[in-house]
Amino acid sequence: MAKRFKLNEGDVFAIPLGNSEFGLGQIINFPKTSDAFIVVIFNEKIAELNEFDKINIDDLKIIFLGYTFDAKLYYKDWQIIGNYKDNIQSIPLPFFKLGTSDDARLVDYKSKVLKHLDESQFDELVYKSEIAPIRYENALKAHFGLQEWIPEDYDKILYEKTLESVKIAEEILES
Repeated sequence: MAKRFKLNEGDVFAIPLGNSEFGLGQIINFPKTSDAFIVVIFNEKIAELNEFDKINIDDLKIIFLGYTFDAKLYYKDWQIIGNYKDNIQSIPLPFFKLGTSDDARLVDYKSKVLKHLDESQFDELVYKSEIAPIRYENALKAHFGLQEWIPEDYDKILYEKTLESVKIAEEILES
């Protein structure tokens, strides 16, 4: 019988960039409300997979964060090269809107409803979306100048968008 494929929180993986280098990503959460999981992609390149041992994950800058699926990992296009969990608690996770403008709610990354939103607050947030792994790979390649940046595909997974959603949610929850 074949061994079951299993991913773990903290798994660090290498993303081939097509130029004999690899980018790095990490699984940071498995929300129970979805088949998708949350990953971060770092602003770091390595030339060899064994270089991971020399990297301090805590020092890496996050450039992308979002929900994705296991296809690239399952088929070993992205290779798991380690596991590290110490940084996960310090990574802010996104907030989203749910519903329509006349009956909107603020939800956290677990889809837990936190508060009703008014129309102006509704317009400031985005809906939760799950992005195919290839889009993260292509965004990383574009970030490193290896292909064209496609704003409508890549802007929404920028980590700065998560940080904006956290700031908006804090303001809403304080009001």
